[in-house]
Amino acid sequence: MKVLFYIPYPKSLGAAHWIYRGWKHAFEDLGHQFLELTASDDMEGKVTRETPDIVFFANLIDFVALKDMLLRIRKAGSKIFLVLSWPLSRQEIDVIRGYDIADVYFGEREETEYPKKFWEATGREYHVIPYAADTRFNFPTSAVSKYQYDIVYLGAYLPRKRQAFEEVLLPLKRKYRVGVFGPYWTKKDNILRVCQRISQELDAKAAIDFFHRKRIEVPEEEENQLYSSAKISLNFHERERDGSQPHYVLNQRTFKIPACGGFEICDYVPALRKYFDEDEVIMADSPRDCLAKVEYYLNHDDERKTIQANGRAKALACHTYHHRVRHVISLAGAGRAER
Repeated sequence: MKVLFYIPYPKSLGAAHWIYRGWKHAFEDLGHQFLELTASDDMEGKVTRETPDIVFFANLIDFVALKDMLLRIRKAGSKIFLVLSWPLSRQEIDVIRGYDIADVYFGEREETEYPKKFWEATGREYHVIPYAADTRFNFPTSAVSKYQYDIVYLGAYLPRKRQAFEEVLLPLKRKYRVGVFGPYWTKKDNILRVCQRISQELDAKAAIDFFHRKRIEVPEEEENQLYSSAKISLNFHERERDGSQPHYVLNQRTFKIPACGGFEICDYVPALRKYFDEDEVIMADSPRDCLAKVEYYLNHDDERKTIQANGRAKALACHTYHHRVRHVISLAGAGRAER
């Protein structure tokens, strides 16, 4: 099977890059041809030349403006997988309902009523395809001394996670050995990021490497060492300041931590229990509950290690991008045949 995957800027190191890379590795591992479609490509021209079995628009595109092109791609025989973000505009709903521009509409949103709402609005089926672990990088390893923290958090300092940082991470740092890694945590790190970006534009490899080494990130090939070595790995999702809005999309970290052999405590995202049981990944329903569970599991090694082993087994058995690719292939086989 040949897959063409839309990634506007493949060299960017945002979340879209890691998602794209997970899909790429899994498709290739399973024997499929995987090509990228970028913002600089003649989109329809490349699809016409490559004649892919699947065109994966897994990053935001203006599908209303591209309606006619998408219809021509489908008519030519390629199946379109189109990721959607909620809420849809009235115009987007009208295009989907009126023209049926894709073979499979999907997303990571886990809201119980969303597939029903989508069907009622568009007359089309919505599929949930969650994020996953990339087995090229997310696998257990032996403990490494430099990462043997009581607690770790790996992720960017984002404003919509500030409540968790202020009410969970800061109190824990006053009591335990806590490792925090990722962009935007310090002014120094922000300056280094700018310097590294300038170096990339100048294609100055030595400078790129220098500024990267000085930052507080964990090298991608060591992320599994971090999670395998720490006693507890925290996972927070973006949410409103008052916590009033429930969260419906499980981030990649949800699956990567246990796949790397880590013990995960995740903030409250109800859909977690669709993928991991209570004896596989711990979920805290509030900052106070998170602090209590951290305290408990730091003092109950046997229970923590049992849950850790269960989570690792479940992630590697069910939640890698290889599993997601097999799901996609099954959906492609069941997709519409009419053109």
